[in-house]
Amino acid sequence: MLRSFQVTNHRSLAEPQELRLVGNRSALPAPVTAVHGPAAAGKSSLVDALGQMRAAVLNSVTGWDPYAGPTRAPHLGFAERPSEFVATFVAEDIGYTYGFSLGNADVCAEWLHSHPHNRKRIVFEREGEQVRIGPMFEPVRYGIGALVPLMRPNALLLSLAGQMHAEALIPAYRWFAGQLDVQRGHQDPATIAHRLGSHISRSPDNAARLLTLLRSAELGIGDLLLAEHDPLYADYLRDLDSEIAGAATELDACLASPAHAAQFERAHGLSPVELDREVSNLRAARDTLYARMVARRGVGLRLVHDGCSAGFDITDESTATLALLRLLPTVLDALDTGRVLAVDDIDTDLTGDTADRLIQLFQNPETNSRGAQLIFTTRNRTLVDRGNGRSQSRRTTVWQLRRTSHGTSELTAH
Repeated sequence: MLRSFQVTNHRSLAEPQELRLVGNRSALPAPVTAVHGPAAAGKSSLVDALGQMRAAVLNSVTGWDPYAGPTRAPHLGFAERPSEFVATFVAEDIGYTYGFSLGNADVCAEWLHSHPHNRKRIVFEREGEQVRIGPMFEPVRYGIGALVPLMRPNALLLSLAGQMHAEALIPAYRWFAGQLDVQRGHQDPATIAHRLGSHISRSPDNAARLLTLLRSAELGIGDLLLAEHDPLYADYLRDLDSEIAGAATELDACLASPAHAAQFERAHGLSPVELDREVSNLRAARDTLYARMVARRGVGLRLVHDGCSAGFDITDESTATLALLRLLPTVLDALDTGRVLAVDDIDTDLTGDTADRLIQLFQNPETNSRGAQLIFTTRNRTLVDRGNGRSQSRRTTVWQLRRTSHGTSELTAH
């Protein structure tokens, strides 16, 4: 669950801007948050900032040049000022606030606070190369402290902790890795086919559900054909899919019944949190194995159109079809795992009805039983009003972005 996101000095967002997903009277966010604004108002900058924060956590150690400054994109008018990113979220049933400030040469500051029972506890606070570990985390001081000599001035400590598996920091790292997905810009057909094939190959139910939604868009597609798995990988993928399905079923039962959770822990030695980690690890292993198979022989995806028996390659599809195929697996994965999904310009190349149907999947408790969140931007005010007119208990929270006279973007609650 994402409760708030704040960004300072990223692209057009020069001044501090905060997107709050939880109202003063509600402990839970609305399932959908819409950010509306005209062209060039800064909508893409906001979604890109969330993606930049995730990428920094996952990649600053292995992906950033160790001999250059941090990867950032400040407002051109304030290039010497630091860029700051702060997220407040819930990971493994504990609230966290994590943030960092990036300069042109180094990480200026970084901090992680936990909030059990609404009480702030410092996990660590970093100023330059100095790291202070909170007094409540003395038992894990060695685990975090051992990482400090390995920490580069231009990389994040949380990123290093994820690579080295420092237990006290793993829940926060895993939230960025597995519970936040950011979709921005166009994707090439090969990337779309890869994610689509990965999703529908996991189970017949996945394929049937995705095909139903695809048919409802009235794009003329009647079926999806996927090649059999490469024999070199088929048995491994089948075993993983079976293991994932069984573990996910047990996890759902544990979350629904404390008594079942206690019985499962006695029998298998795994708490619901540990079981959730195991399911996430299995899914990651499955994705890695599928990617290796695709690299070896391709996805083997064909789309069958109504009235035509021959299958089409994804490169032959229309822009509207590609736009929907890009979003469907991402949306359904978010709903299945309770992720936060941020999508820039959700209705690009889609009809209003098709985009609205995707949004409704998050608003409907029956299709969003795991508390997934959708954050989307659009310049189409009608699309926002459609969602806002539904049940007040599940309505869309609306924010507005506008361009100021100083060439910066300003975010305000609508």
